[in-house]
Amino acid sequence: MKLEVRDANFHYKMKKKSGPDLYAENVSFTLEPGEILSILGPNGAGKTTMLKCITGLLDWTEGETRIDDEPRNTIKKKDLWKRIGYVPQAQKMTFGYTILEMVIMGRAPYISTLQQPNQTDTEASLEALEAVGIKHLAHSTCDEVSGGELQLALIARTLVSEPELLILDEPESHLDIQKQIVILETIRRLATEKEISCIINTHYPNHAFYLADKVLLTGKDKGLVFGPVNEVMTESRMKHFFGIELKKIIFEEDDLLLETMVPKALGLNRELSNCKFNDFAEV
Repeated sequence: MKLEVRDANFHYKMKKKSGPDLYAENVSFTLEPGEILSILGPNGAGKTTMLKCITGLLDWTEGETRIDDEPRNTIKKKDLWKRIGYVPQAQKMTFGYTILEMVIMGRAPYISTLQQPNQTDTEASLEALEAVGIKHLAHSTCDEVSGGELQLALIARTLVSEPELLILDEPESHLDIQKQIVILETIRRLATEKEISCIINTHYPNHAFYLADKVLLTGKDKGLVFGPVNEVMTESRMKHFFGIELKKIIFEEDDLLLETMVPKALGLNRELSNCKFNDFAEV
């Protein structure tokens, strides 16, 4: 799927008049098949709203989303949700559905109102669980798995509709570092092996380095920047959008290239750092 957003913006309606545009500049970008886009910005920058407008859960007040050069609003909803998978921010579930039952719900675009899920739907759901590595949890209930496992189950629920585009809203939030890596590796593998395009909202610059082909930086009254990761995520731009100084570090080991950004404010001065090292050495 080729996804294109053209000169789009959004404003909330305030009583009898419209509020200000949410984005300082109109949103425009193109995502080619199999590419990963990371939308990066501080809290309140409108990242989740942007995802909802892209998918049609909200309507742009200006501009449009186009899918394979066709306006999104001309595509039937049922056909659209066969092609797009949306994974909202995970919240702990307190009802007793099993993981398999919850994933089968993702087959809704293929099941008529009066029809019950059949063997094909069950097999597709088990295959989706296997694709994200949690098939062994199929018969566990949603309220007894961890946050990371539930997030993987939500990804599996979108995969059963065989989407061409996967949109994820902060899928790694509230997870420990091990579960974050599992989620990120799963997303990258799906994009590589199944050629699924992905859009991911994240607060973590390092995750954009790890995952994305392209980045869209946004912030209140800060404008928008879109382009390849290495061109967009510079130290000066990160300071402009996040208001802090970050140092980009490139690390090479064997065949691995790692890029990261660390806040300079968290660094220790050399004298204090040497004292801590000496204390450790004495122990």
